[in-house]
Amino acid sequence: MTKRKRISPEGLDASLVPKQRKPIPHAFVLDAISTLSPYTRPMFGCLAIYVKDKIVLILRDKPESIADNGVWLATTQEHHQSLRREFPSMRSIQVLGKQVTGWQLLPVDAPDFESTALRACDLVLAGDARIGKIPGARRSPPRSRADGKSPKQINSPKKHASTINFDSVREIGLALPGVEESTAYGSPALKVRGKLMACVPSHRSAEPGSLVVRVGFDDRAELLAAAPDVYYVTDHYLGYAVLVRLSRVTPDVLRDLLGMAHKFVTADAARRSPSRNRRKPV
Repeated sequence: MTKRKRISPEGLDASLVPKQRKPIPHAFVLDAISTLSPYTRPMFGCLAIYVKDKIVLILRDKPESIADNGVWLATTQEHHQSLRREFPSMRSIQVLGKQVTGWQLLPVDAPDFESTALRACDLVLAGDARIGKIPGARRSPPRSRADGKSPKQINSPKKHASTINFDSVREIGLALPGVEESTAYGSPALKVRGKLMACVPSHRSAEPGSLVVRVGFDDRAELLAAAPDVYYVTDHYLGYAVLVRLSRVTPDVLRDLLGMAHKFVTADAARRSPSRNRRKPV
């Protein structure tokens, strides 16, 4: 029996019809800063905007967690107070968790959203130091060992794929203070005093050969921007972790990454109350 070809409503073979690109959310923002020659990259399922070496804004319009739709500002906590005077409707981003991050939201549901977003564009055009981050920039020197690269500065291997697996993760992780081997929803995991630090993902949205690593949201944004071929995130993990393609990291980069995770989880555990919080399956 001959297999029938799908026919589009216009009467054409569907395989010959070009795929429609997703529309740019809040496209007027890109128009407003077009004189700076911005470029874009997908991030968090949204659209990140860069000007030269800085990420400045993220445009979001998704059907889930609609309270976080709008324009995200790439900033730091030290600038929140002054920016709030400029943007009274500005608020924290719910999908990034309860912890306050550098990122802030100009919500699309605010009555003055368009004028507020255009005001943010004016600040970007003026080179306002409160908006924009250089991906991978750190306040302290990289903590790397042999190759002088931090986990945010890693490049994809050109010749040979890495042989890193969870045995490598376990060996490096167990050398850190307080880390113990455990499981998370049946998958191998490393924890610090019962708090998840890293694990093999079990959720179907993760790619095979990945590792779930808990890091701060600002660090995660910089990892994703600096090496999107190494680090990624799916909606399921958006609230608390980054995913790492183990085939693309070296032992030195993994050591720095787990050190970053250990520092984050240790500090996070100190901030939280003794009561246990429910987490999504991993």
